[in-house]
Amino acid sequence: MDAELTLEQAREINLLRRGHPGAELRVHERRWGVLVEVRRRGHVIALERFEYGGAVVHDAPIRLAA
Repeated sequence: MDAELTLEQAREINLLRRGHPGAELRVHERRWGVLVEVRRRGHVIALERFEYGGAVVHDAPIRLAA
């Protein structure tokens, strides 16, 4: 990835790590920015979207499948 995170985006990454200790963080680069997913035991438990322009887009909470 050639773009740098803004200070706000770096803080959001830190919050994700603190909120989900021991979980795996995966980053997927897209043309509009990056998608950060937090996984535990093979399931996505949190998503954040960071746009190259500096925006942080919080996605709706993910509910467990029934």
